[in-house]
Amino acid sequence: METSYDLRFVVISILVAITGSYAVLNIFPSFTKKENETRFISLTTGVLMGLGIWTMHFIGMKALTAKLEIKYDIVITILSILPAALGASLAFYTLIPKPKKVNRPSQKRLLISAFILAISISIMHYTGMAAMMMSAKISYNSVIVILSIIIAFVASYISLGYFIDLNFSRYTSKQAKIFPAILMGIAISSMHYTGMLATSFIPDPTVSNKSSLLLNEYSIYGLAFYCALLLILASLLVAITATKTN
Repeated sequence: METSYDLRFVVISILVAITGSYAVLNIFPSFTKKENETRFISLTTGVLMGLGIWTMHFIGMKALTAKLEIKYDIVITILSILPAALGASLAFYTLIPKPKKVNRPSQKRLLISAFILAISISIMHYTGMAAMMMSAKISYNSVIVILSIIIAFVASYISLGYFIDLNFSRYTSKQAKIFPAILMGIAISSMHYTGMLATSFIPDPTVSNKSSLLLNEYSIYGLAFYCALLLILASLLVAITATKTN
């Protein structure tokens, strides 16, 4: 089945990913004083990043134009945010230096963190795809699926590495963190759209999409745009706080 994309929503989805990344990277500390603080910040930034990944995904799905009625299983849709939030939390926890130690994260920790983040983005994407209910089967090109994960890993590694360089620089401004946020947003978006390139929709009227726990596409997209608004407000709050701090 042929599909196409609305460029407007593609651009919006990428901007949402960048916005969420910017908010997260500005909260991220050079070090923490206590282990409980490390865990709290990791969870907070992870949930915020997870929300950004989840929102980007479903706004990206809004960009998809297909000749089928698409609905979403509400349980799978809600659960799909968990891999992104928990994975991002673990990735950031790995990257934050131990309490009271302002040491630059090692190359090993950076690689592990980038790998965890890439896997969490990928799991969220394919879980979100599994939530789609329509009269069609979904098949994937395994080579492109693997490529999408590799792209997410490489982009995550570069963006996190660049961010660490800035975070441990004596003369870093908050504005300088816009660039790694853009890289992180591109990492999330690249995985999504490469993953979509790996996807084929095969019409099949025998596939049932009837369930009492379904959201129509307008409901899920409305929820995604609401989350996007929350991310924008969070980013504005972070930017204002950073300006006052400076």
